Amino acid sequence: MKRELLFKLFGASASLLAVLILMATAAASDTERILYNFAGGSSDGQLPVGGLVGDASGNLYGTTGAGGGYGNCSPFGQTCGVVFQLTPGSGGNWSEIVLYTFTGGADGGEPLAGLAIDAKGNLYGTTALGGASGLGTVFMLSPNSGNWTETVLYSFTGGSDGAYPQSPVTLRKGNLYGMTYAGGGNYCVGAPSGCGVIFELAPGKGSWAEKVLYQFANGTDGAFPYANLAFDKAGNLYGTTTQGGYLYGNCAPYGCGNVFELKHSSKRWSLLPLYAFTYDSDGSTPYGGVVFDPGGNMYGNTATGGASFYGTAFELKPAKGSWKFSVIHAFTGPPDAGIPESAFVLKAGRLYGTSYGGGTGSGCFFGSPCGTVYKLAPAKKGWKSTVLHSFTFNDTDGVYPEDGLISGKSGLLYGTTNAGGSADQGTVFSIKP
Repeated sequence: MKRELLFKLFGASASLLAVLILMATAAASDTERILYNFAGGSSDGQLPVGGLVGDASGNLYGTTGAGGGYGNCSPFGQTCGVVFQLTPGSGGNWSEIVLYTFTGGADGGEPLAGLAIDAKGNLYGTTALGGASGLGTVFMLSPNSGNWTETVLYSFTGGSDGAYPQSPVTLRKGNLYGMTYAGGGNYCVGAPSGCGVIFELAPGKGSWAEKVLYQFANGTDGAFPYANLAFDKAGNLYGTTTQGGYLYGNCAPYGCGNVFELKHSSKRWSLLPLYAFTYDSDGSTPYGGVVFDPGGNMYGNTATGGASFYGTAFELKPAKGSWKFSVIHAFTGPPDAGIPESAFVLKAGRLYGTSYGGGTGSGCFFGSPCGTVYKLAPAKKGWKSTVLHSFTFNDTDGVYPEDGLISGKSGLLYGTTNAGGSADQGTVFSIKP
């Protein structure tokens, strides 16, 4: 399951302990293909947590939370991660190049989110650790005659500016927008430095300036965000938090998370809570962000709670100045998907996602299933859930997908798994929906 920072630092072994014991028989899909198996060690990445981005040539880019030759990212020698590129070749083969290896020093360490790419091919991302204060960075990788140069755009200090970013950044009109998991100055249980912030980075003369747009307070506004941010046509931001929101009942005292809007005006930004999860029927702990359809409806999911406690998929529809919430699917676990932790990708009116648990695969913790790629499609009565692939721990398939999918050429979807593959260090895969 999606893990707090300390769990992530210690790699896949900790993640196995967090999976529910789900007994099921193995299943396979002929539409899924492993494009790359991470090997770890000093020359490759391992344990990818974030998703992928692509360029116009069909290359894929991503990060791994560990791997590389620098073991400075925990007292136990945790390696600090890499940025990689996958290039398609003849015969459907793909080749990997490590573009940058983090040292855990001023350059950053432990990139736990995916990347953003601009029209010039520059890559932007975050690291959860490292930087001038050791509390994370926003970085840029720029291509130059076949080489890549890393530039730290901002180092978080842990004060009002935030700390430990574990979310990707979003590009809009040359500026970067993102969230930090902690920091901000409003006390939270387990994070005295704060509950996280929403920030903007704007380029200036030779440097980038950070502006804090909002500091979470673990009330109805939310706390501890992991997800990406999404813009609407008017320039307002939308996202989710994993805690805060409704603070009572099964959610006491931390909260079950919420969906929010950060509304933009000419002078200021203001946060409006749109929906607070209550666990029992609607779900809890939305790790992934939200996506919009052409009609302005929002879709997302929760990793836990709901009728079967395997999480939910939800819709928020604009309605006369407010939003109408509805659960469009309650995940039931095997053979259905379960524990979805990523945002959806919308394709031809259907929602595609990954789940950390569920499916009919086997071989993971105590023989349990290892996660899925699934589809939600509109039906006569609500939405229909279909598992497109069940991951199986068999030395060839990946297991435990933690981030979402992207849509690429030839109608394929691309994603990563946190573990599995030939070296059990994670994979990049494609699937034909």
